[in-house]
Amino acid sequence: MILDLDTNNTDDFKNSVFDFCIVGAGAAGITLALQLQKAGFKIALCEAGGIDYSIPSQDPYKGNVIGDPYFTLEGSRLRYFGGSTNHWAGWCRPFSSVDFSRGYLGEEYQWPITEKELNSHLDEASEILEIANDFEYGSHLTDQIKKIKIQFSPPVRFSKKFKSAIDNSKNIVLFLNSNLFDLAGDANRISSATFKSYTGNILNITAGKFILAMGGIENSRFLLWFREKYGDKFFSASTPVGNYWMEHPHFTLGQAIVEYPIGNTRFYSLTGKAQIQKGILGCSFRFDLQPEGSTEAMVREVSCLAPKLGKKLSDLAEKNLICGVRFRASWEQAPTYSNQIKLSDSLDAFGIPRVNLYWKKEPLDRLTLTESVNAFSRWVTQENLGRIRLKSWIVNDLDYPANDELAGNHHMGGTRMASTPKFGVVDKNCKVFGSQNLYIAGSSVFTTSGSNNPTLPIVQLSLRLAQHLMA
Repeated sequence: MILDLDTNNTDDFKNSVFDFCIVGAGAAGITLALQLQKAGFKIALCEAGGIDYSIPSQDPYKGNVIGDPYFTLEGSRLRYFGGSTNHWAGWCRPFSSVDFSRGYLGEEYQWPITEKELNSHLDEASEILEIANDFEYGSHLTDQIKKIKIQFSPPVRFSKKFKSAIDNSKNIVLFLNSNLFDLAGDANRISSATFKSYTGNILNITAGKFILAMGGIENSRFLLWFREKYGDKFFSASTPVGNYWMEHPHFTLGQAIVEYPIGNTRFYSLTGKAQIQKGILGCSFRFDLQPEGSTEAMVREVSCLAPKLGKKLSDLAEKNLICGVRFRASWEQAPTYSNQIKLSDSLDAFGIPRVNLYWKKEPLDRLTLTESVNAFSRWVTQENLGRIRLKSWIVNDLDYPANDELAGNHHMGGTRMASTPKFGVVDKNCKVFGSQNLYIAGSSVFTTSGSNNPTLPIVQLSLRLAQHLMA
């Protein structure tokens, strides 16, 4: 069933008690609701927006970014049914094995779950996203370099794919235009949550368990707000809520002329062994083929500097054995305490503080990039696979350019998973430390960010949480 709090009368639900109240109907929230209803649980799925985009629903996402150049916070996410799956590009890859073995960088880098635990849900998550569960090419190219495989979802728009199933469900009630406003309860247990519509209507949901699936910024925002209002009434007030926020920096590194098989493979990274040896995180490289005529122009440029090499490249180009590509990278950002979400003095239309996002790339982030680039460029040159010309900012260790891709719109961390409250907000089962019945879903629970896109792991973690809640 689908009801709009802006326009529908919800008196029929005044005395209803749900098994679960899920706040947020994006990839995480919808996945959870559909899984839990299979076991016969009664679910209230509360979405702050409507079926489609609207200015009022998007407005609470406005905030400030302090630090490195970044996108507007309201422009990098969507606040309506389906969430940010309404504009994602469909890139899918799970975490790598090395992502669960980052203890060499410190205790705060260690996930409290194993790769096997997460990947036990990879088949089902791949089916939901309509991709093949096939992410490996086999053996590494060297002990330093490997090819990586990306699967591309159509992309699945959760709003379109699952609207009918939710509308026809006997166990799910989707409340649209329902903005989380307050909590009630005591002794570290939430008994009910209050929601407000844009027209002033009020909805009170009583449930046994509550799950925040509001996104990689909003989960932190609301925990910070409830902590400010209520201290440790509902959960531990001493956990690092909002801290260790992460993104995936994205930049164009230069141009390259490479053999066609290398250029067409497109995606590469350092092996886990190489990352550990160098004391860095993950970095993914990709080759984007350039428009027709670009290869010839690049060959002419090389010929001016190295005539013999230029002649060789020209001969290869005539035989369509090489190609000109743009050399790009996205990489894993270190979980740094000072990269964080804080409440601002500005309030949204519901009187809830907006956020200030403090975000900067730190020395380990730069080291991850430079060590990875050096190793990859060395391999290309030594194997005579082509030539890479890097941009001056990376060669001369200058500031990151402000007019590049910047990042991936991937909001991770802030309510991260950890073994203890010292480094995290939720435990291995996504339950908030110090709470009896509050859980978090989505990329905000990522302990580290990996160098992969987050949607597939979000669905995996949601399936894992559903399994735990049904046990």
